[in-house]
Amino acid sequence: MESFIGGKLLDAASSKLSDIISDVITDVLTKTWYFKSLLTEIKETMKKIKEKRDLRKKESNKFIDLIKEAEELIRECEQMKSINLWKRYRHAKKLDELNKSLSAFVEQFPKKTSSGWSSGVPLPDGDVIGFEDRVNDLKRMVLKESIVVVSAAGGFGKTTLVTMLCHDREIKEQFGRIYFVTISRTPDLKVIVARLLQKNHQGQLNFNSDEDATHQWGSFLNENISEEILLVLDDVWSDSIVKNFKFKSPRYRILVTSRFIFTQFKTYELQPLKDQHATKLFRSSSLSENESEKNDARNDLVDKLVKCCKNHPLVLSVIGGSLKGKTFKRWQKLFRELSKRKHDVWDQHDLILNSLEKTLHQLDQPVIKECFMDLGSFPEDQKIAATALMDMWVHLYKHDEEGLATQDILSELSFRNLATLLPVRQHIPTVTYHCEEEAVMQHDLMRTLAIQLSSKEPVELRERLIINPGEPNLPQVPETVNARLLSISTDERNSSIWNNIKVPKVEIFVLNFLSMTHPLPQFMHNLDKLKVLIITNYGFRFSELENFPAAQHLSCLTTIRLDHISISSIITSILELENLQKLSLIMCKIGDSFNERTVVNHSKLSSLLELDIDSCDDLFMFPEMLSNLVCLTKLSITNCHELTSLSEGFGNLTNLDVLRLASCSNLTTLPRSFKNLEKLKILDISDCLKLEKLPAEIGKLGCLRTIHMRGCMGLKELPPSVNDLCLEEVVCDTEVSLLWSSDHPDVKLREVEEDKLGTLMKIIAS
Repeated sequence: MESFIGGKLLDAASSKLSDIISDVITDVLTKTWYFKSLLTEIKETMKKIKEKRDLRKKESNKFIDLIKEAEELIRECEQMKSINLWKRYRHAKKLDELNKSLSAFVEQFPKKTSSGWSSGVPLPDGDVIGFEDRVNDLKRMVLKESIVVVSAAGGFGKTTLVTMLCHDREIKEQFGRIYFVTISRTPDLKVIVARLLQKNHQGQLNFNSDEDATHQWGSFLNENISEEILLVLDDVWSDSIVKNFKFKSPRYRILVTSRFIFTQFKTYELQPLKDQHATKLFRSSSLSENESEKNDARNDLVDKLVKCCKNHPLVLSVIGGSLKGKTFKRWQKLFRELSKRKHDVWDQHDLILNSLEKTLHQLDQPVIKECFMDLGSFPEDQKIAATALMDMWVHLYKHDEEGLATQDILSELSFRNLATLLPVRQHIPTVTYHCEEEAVMQHDLMRTLAIQLSSKEPVELRERLIINPGEPNLPQVPETVNARLLSISTDERNSSIWNNIKVPKVEIFVLNFLSMTHPLPQFMHNLDKLKVLIITNYGFRFSELENFPAAQHLSCLTTIRLDHISISSIITSILELENLQKLSLIMCKIGDSFNERTVVNHSKLSSLLELDIDSCDDLFMFPEMLSNLVCLTKLSITNCHELTSLSEGFGNLTNLDVLRLASCSNLTTLPRSFKNLEKLKILDISDCLKLEKLPAEIGKLGCLRTIHMRGCMGLKELPPSVNDLCLEEVVCDTEVSLLWSSDHPDVKLREVEEDKLGTLMKIIAS
């Protein structure tokens, strides 16, 4: 086989240095565990080299020569056996010397060449129009002033502007660290500081008070006084938040976005787009690539519509998006509606919302408008998992349970600029649901519109009731509410105004909160028609739920989704839900919740069809009790990096149709009883890095048609029984494909590009 360094490094003159580094380190670490700590140190040194910019040719050649000399040494790690302790000791010393040589290479570059380190900075939008000069103007202010506020009305592009600034080359070279955090209308200072410091702190962050949180941030700045730090506070509603983060330090800058002008700080007032940029944005939003721009009538209408939009970026993109693909008569109709209201002052909130509302009349399907309004059930500035929306829409609008309709709705909302689909990780297969990896965000102005549209009826008659305590214009909640969908978003300052209301018709309840412990409202003990329960803790720490109803009060409940919840105190009630069909535990604390001794004499989810466990870091072994879920057809255990094994009882899940074990990076084996899963059609073991072999009798899975196994670096051979499988497709990367193509040429292989950097991160985290 061609030398990895010789074939990859020397022929990669045009490749980025970061790609070369990722290839080398990942290739070694995926096969080497005895020297993990030393190789991790080398990886950190490589990371520092990666941050260096503009290497001269001589320096790049020196680095390549250094890596070439080290290739043989690193490759020998793969062959080192645990019984040869003396060789391992000598090899460890050689690796240490290698790290010192690489570190010496790092030290020859001045710090100024660093590309910077950032936390929480979003990716810039793909095509931003008219912001280049604005970035340069703002950059000059930020490099000069200690605090700068970018001020403008909602939808003017404040977040877009500061995001572009954070990705500016000169800014990244100037600031060693860039922190980006969204504040929103009802901020929790302790949560904000915890999010800022979480990547610099091991374990839980606990603050006694807001003052303690502020003090901890100041201490962090003092400990890193030698580094230039830029803190971005996005969507600030009160200057008191800025004051909490204000510390005197020559290497510390604060950049704020706000709808308000804080006179005590330097302000950059963001203006509407210039005419040519506004027209270009509207055209890009409203006209397809194959549409002719020679249509004089439509071109004239474009100019008139741009004037109606007053060069407001969000209004331009949303109204333009609503017209894409529509007839000329629809264009004319919308122009007539928009031109009826002639106001000179455009920054009035209701005028913007009124114009945006008119775009919803352009939607061909009424259900899309309903789904748009449903997005308002989730907090502002938070990503919304597509699967959470799917759980709602399967019940409300009879969407298919595979997520295809949900994916179509979100694509349409994104196409019309009514919501933003977040980037999906590359090469992640669709296994359980079509939308399983997708998430969406809604601009706070669009969320306001969604809530406003949901609030046109008197509160007691609304189909959808959204309560946001702490916000202005909170409706007076009557004694009885007839909504089908109820959403409450709150924080540690819990309000009890809704605690004893009557909600006899609620079928979907969405609860969003920020607190370590959260008492559920008393009305949950009378939700006789509740079908879907979605509870999300947006705080930094796991939350304990109090006052969870007994199973007899939730007899119709079919779907539960819990996010960032400690489930030990509520598991007894959940296990007694005889009609529960789907349970999702996302980033939850499981503990010993499924211990047989704690759940004896309970029904144990006798009707459960789907179980989704994602990113639960304290799941070490698949609970034996869950092996009794004989009705289960879909089981997904993903990103559970501490999971090491599955019990032999796992083979009792004989009705499984889909099994996902993706990114369980410490899972080493599959049980022999795996052969009993005779109805299994789809198996996903992608990125199970330590999985060394497939079950010897896997050939007995007569219904198995698809295996996803990208990133299974530990596999060295396949059992002979795979010849007995009737596989239709194996999805894998190049290395795994070699195992199949050599001995099993008839299997249809679909190779996907290996995500080496992503794999590397999983190895280091495991």
